[in-house]
Amino acid sequence: MKNTELRFELKRFAEAYAHEKGLQVDASRQSATIFGKIEDNFFPASYKAIQRNPVWKKRLEKAHQQVAGANEMQSSNSSDALLMSIFCHPKISSWKGVKELLGVTSIVPAFGEGPGVKKKGTKGDETEIDLALDKIFVEAKLTESGFTEKAVSEVEKYTDLKAVFHIESLRRKGDCFENYQVIRNLLASIQLGKRHLLLCDERRPDLVRAYFETVGCLRDQKHRKNCGVVFWQEIARVCGKDLSAYLAARYGIS
Repeated sequence: MKNTELRFELKRFAEAYAHEKGLQVDASRQSATIFGKIEDNFFPASYKAIQRNPVWKKRLEKAHQQVAGANEMQSSNSSDALLMSIFCHPKISSWKGVKELLGVTSIVPAFGEGPGVKKKGTKGDETEIDLALDKIFVEAKLTESGFTEKAVSEVEKYTDLKAVFHIESLRRKGDCFENYQVIRNLLASIQLGKRHLLLCDERRPDLVRAYFETVGCLRDQKHRKNCGVVFWQEIARVCGKDLSAYLAARYGIS
């Protein structure tokens, strides 16, 4: 399924969910539904937990780039809203299946951490990690078209790029490296000795291909083995029944 098709699918699920719950939404846009209240775009128990955590709560303030007066996490397409609905759930660390899926013994989530990847001319770049756990950095995707691209001259400023990657094998488009977000996230995880996961939808095999294309350019086999993909659907199958039901109704994730 293409990213545009998934947007329409998520819009349909969001509107059906809002109608069932009596929630106010703006459905006038073609590819996304905007929830009138940001809390309506979250699993209720997770939203309450977010409100009790000042650092998590601050994440909700990010403005929507295309919708004036709205926040990014009011959108039916927000991967961050989905991520936080799952990992801010007050019982997340008690779900054995989720911990086994991620390969961790506990879950204490942090969102938007800046590892400061080593880059010439800086004290560390501005990379943000979607989700940081004890031993893992996670890049979360939903309807994004891809992992963006960046000028070769800019990417080559990363201090460890040539030591970590076979750079001649990295995919290019003109004067840009493709899959830039994966490149810098892998550099971050290797710099700090963490594993790296892509968290995405089963309906987006294009993202999985692009991810492993980039992972395959890592020089060290140990680093390649420390990378993997987990699907939202896999989490839905092993999390608590209340959250699982929400993910099915709200996102069609089951």
